[in-house]
Amino acid sequence: MPPIPASDSPTVTENVQFPAGEHLLHGELSYPETGLARGVVVIAGPHPLLGGNMQNNVVRCLGGGLAQMGFMTLRFDYRGVGQSGGPRIDTAEHVAEFWQTSHVSHEMDFWRDVQGAVEFAGQTSPDFPLALVGYSFGCALLPQVRPKQDLNGIVLIAPTVAKHDYDTFHSVTSPLLVVASEDDFATDGARLDDWFNKLRMPGRLVRKHCDNHFFRGHEDWLTETVFQFLTAVEGHDE
Repeated sequence: MPPIPASDSPTVTENVQFPAGEHLLHGELSYPETGLARGVVVIAGPHPLLGGNMQNNVVRCLGGGLAQMGFMTLRFDYRGVGQSGGPRIDTAEHVAEFWQTSHVSHEMDFWRDVQGAVEFAGQTSPDFPLALVGYSFGCALLPQVRPKQDLNGIVLIAPTVAKHDYDTFHSVTSPLLVVASEDDFATDGARLDDWFNKLRMPGRLVRKHCDNHFFRGHEDWLTETVFQFLTAVEGHDE
């Protein structure tokens, strides 16, 4: 388990279930043990058809670390993964398809799971500022999500701009943080720069050598970087 940044705030973690279309998904809701949370952060993890789940090092550390820093966080397993409902996923079959085409059939349908998580978070804490965080494949799903409340910010960690369509981000206006490893095998640096420079929203692009695509050993730095962004955009109005 990756280390979590030190904080004076003890946290509570609850196992939760929420609907996403016809499926009931399993997640973990973490929040400060005392006092009000600074906001709510929904975390969309890596590709479920390729073995991604909410125990991923990036997702786990952000969920726990941001909660210790005062935020309520929701991480979850997509349909068919872990304790979430839905047909079980044949990871080996999908990995083979992905290496042939760089895509998996119907993969973008998982945006509905993120939508379900966002709706659940909004019902749980309707008066708190809401932010979305995507890691890897999870980044590509975020523009499809339609929260009922304004978004305080969006964070993309290792966005897969070379493998998925990110043009839909051009219509997004919420403040944006993009964090990418300089040696990321899944994202072409020049293509990332070109995409980022054409965006409309106020944004920041942060690069650092972070173990290719995986951020192993850099989880604390990543959590602190996301925390600083979220606190800087508190109170943003679209």
